[in-house]
Amino acid sequence: MGENMKKENKNKISIGILSIIIMIIAIGIIIMNPSKIQKVPEQTIYIKNDNSYEQIANEDEINKQEEIDFSMHVGGTICKIDNKVVFYEKESKTIYCYQLENNLSNPLVTLEEGADKIYFDGEYIYAIPYYYDGKGIYKIDLQGNIKKIFEDYASQLYLTEAKIYFVKQIGFDDFNKNPQGTICKMDKNGENVVELAQEIKNQFFVQNNKIYYTTQDRKMYVMNNDGSEVTNLMQGRKFVIGISDKYLLYVDYSDKEAKHILNLETNDDAIIGYGGTVGKYQGKYYIMCQKRQDDGALETEFTVFELNNNGIVREITKVSDIEAKLKYVKQDKIYLNNQEYVDDYFLGGYRYKIDISNPEQVELEIIEL
Repeated sequence: MGENMKKENKNKISIGILSIIIMIIAIGIIIMNPSKIQKVPEQTIYIKNDNSYEQIANEDEINKQEEIDFSMHVGGTICKIDNKVVFYEKESKTIYCYQLENNLSNPLVTLEEGADKIYFDGEYIYAIPYYYDGKGIYKIDLQGNIKKIFEDYASQLYLTEAKIYFVKQIGFDDFNKNPQGTICKMDKNGENVVELAQEIKNQFFVQNNKIYYTTQDRKMYVMNNDGSEVTNLMQGRKFVIGISDKYLLYVDYSDKEAKHILNLETNDDAIIGYGGTVGKYQGKYYIMCQKRQDDGALETEFTVFELNNNGIVREITKVSDIEAKLKYVKQDKIYLNNQEYVDDYFLGGYRYKIDISNPEQVELEIIEL
């Protein structure tokens, strides 16, 4: 009996030592390979790539430009330009203005039809309701005065200094929830509405006084922003998903959602990968998709690519979770979505969280990334 107990104790000690060795090896692997996905205590998913990112010359300027581009051209729940933050709280259907000086959120206006998106040019807020909740484009100043400047169904606004480009929505795609209808432009007071292109199927993009879009018959076009010189770029289930001075990004749904980069100067066309998601953060596009292997099969994990302004594609890292989607990118961190961040918003190097725990004083939490 005594000999058996000694053997058991020796076995337990051996197993304990082996477990410690395995743990030390695992820790060593993580330290040696910083590109592994890690979770910090607050469950932020991120990927770190040591020494693989270019140094940012002026981070403040990049953040400021990102805020302007998003607030005026993309729109969403939270917009910010300079020290003015505006946000929409969906439970109360109220638009708030957040005061950075005193950390207070002041309600501006409650929208009976709610808002699918808000846009902001630093002086006025422009809101559009969800298709089934209402119609129109609303213009709101920072004192809460509101005016309806367009009466019909509308989606996807793009603000400039003097004009609003938008889609006059005709019908609705319940599955994709994309703009479809007629691209229009008008003065920012709602006057002088001009139709530019009809029967568009998806998001349009404005770059260098040109508009890129795809029509219902699945043809991709470019035209001047006054509607002139319409040129067919390509056709066949191909949709614009991004644009810069030098290149155009598009997805080909006839080829496993292949993500392409088209050089606008040379017309060179290359496939980056398949499926996945695309986002523009900190002034650059990022694509998380599957690469095709030499035997033709797709890799089981995702690869994250970074595109600089010259159209140079650079592989950043791998992601094993193929259910993940890009949420935000800042320097050495790539934030992926998870259940924790369904109602979190990333903009200009910060994460925003709307706190409605006290309905009498809705607050905005701002977290520097």
